[in-house]
Amino acid sequence: MKKLLLPTFVACVLLNACNTPKQETSAPTNLDGHWLNQEYLEALEASHSPKNVAENYTFYATELIYDHTKGDSIMVFNGQAEFATLPMKRHGDTLSLKLNQDDRTDILYSVSTKTLTFTDKELNRVFRFVRADSSLIDKSFTPKVAFPSAVNKATFEGKWDIYEHLSTQKSGEFSRFGTIKGWDKYDNYTVCVNGDCVANEDGDVIFLGKKDKSDMYGFRSKGDSITIFELKQINDEDEKPVYKQGMPLMLLKKAPRP
Repeated sequence: MKKLLLPTFVACVLLNACNTPKQETSAPTNLDGHWLNQEYLEALEASHSPKNVAENYTFYATELIYDHTKGDSIMVFNGQAEFATLPMKRHGDTLSLKLNQDDRTDILYSVSTKTLTFTDKELNRVFRFVRADSSLIDKSFTPKVAFPSAVNKATFEGKWDIYEHLSTQKSGEFSRFGTIKGWDKYDNYTVCVNGDCVANEDGDVIFLGKKDKSDMYGFRSKGDSITIFELKQINDEDEKPVYKQGMPLMLLKKAPRP
């Protein structure tokens, strides 16, 4: 933060004497919290497809977690499973660290937009992060994160009427924290967002689970409905699995609001 000089010219003229001007520094902004990749979330809100976002938007950091009490470091989350704690120095409202291929990256806080931004010199891109609302922070994770909840909010959160093949209509309520209420078949879910999860060449992937069971499906969103597909592996079994979508198994229709 630049230091501001107190205005002293008028006082010096009137008094015909002038002491050394004092300096004052405004307090640094409180940057503690969870910061989410703004462009990623905007693209996901528009397409409801993590695969579509990954194919059209280059990213390697989905969430920045800063806590000034933890010392000179910041935590970076890739969105699915990997965390990295990186050494960092703070100068006012600027956080300086080594990120990706750059020797030094300055993450700047903008008072006007209330965002953190940094430029990746290798990619020649500007990344922008917004502070996560407290309602997105999932305390069941260690450490706590907000990005998975934001993904769930943009894809599955809400009440759905569920239609399975040769089955009567059922219903379920998907929470932003990955739980499902009211559906006898499953009570939790995880949406895949990157290569740490599963590759489906035809669309996106979701895990639906209950107790010790976890079933993997493809899904495709369209309007107020989501189609759930079986997945078929298309490469050798001893390789990292790659899938294509098979038969549609379920249809989720957004339940009308009361």
